[in-house]
Amino acid sequence: MRRSVIVAAGTAAGALLLAGCGGGGGGDGKAAKTGAVSAPAIGATSTPRLGGGGQRPAHRPIAPNRAAALGPLGYGPLKLGMTARQLTGSDLLVGKVRGGATGCAGYDLRAHPTPKGSVGVYYSRHLGIATIFAVGGMRTPQGIGVGSTLAQVKHVYPKMVNGVNGSSAPVPGNPKAVYSLMLAGGRVSSLALDLAKQDCHN
Repeated sequence: MRRSVIVAAGTAAGALLLAGCGGGGGGDGKAAKTGAVSAPAIGATSTPRLGGGGQRPAHRPIAPNRAAALGPLGYGPLKLGMTARQLTGSDLLVGKVRGGATGCAGYDLRAHPTPKGSVGVYYSRHLGIATIFAVGGMRTPQGIGVGSTLAQVKHVYPKMVNGVNGSSAPVPGNPKAVYSLMLAGGRVSSLALDLAKQDCHN
């Protein structure tokens, strides 16, 4: 888990309040400005083209009521590591926060918009889709989601590791990914499926 993002602990959706996008944090005040920037439409110069643009979708957006698991490879048709080229025309994502010098941009899944100041997906210039946050009631294949108890998490993911800024657990079936968790009051307040080497948040 890396670098500077402020977690809005206790939110029902477990979305994150941006204070910056990996690599450029450090608490120098510059990162805080990033979260205040209104995201451009997909296809704007400073934001990767990850869908839309009037092209016919390659995939149907995930319906809000359709049950899909967060992991092990992604969420429905959205997979960790997908590049801008692979996402072109998919219509899965909506641009929200511009990618700055750090090379990360924030998006929402079209079917699962998040509140202002939050994002549902991070796209890394170096890695492609780097993070998918659990929003809209998403759960892992093992049934863990925002609101799950610490005991439930430890039972399902016995190799969970506690860190300074949160906890992480291996993703069964995907050695290149981890689940990143924040806990508050003994329950999961934020959950994300990350590439293990993601560079967009702490």
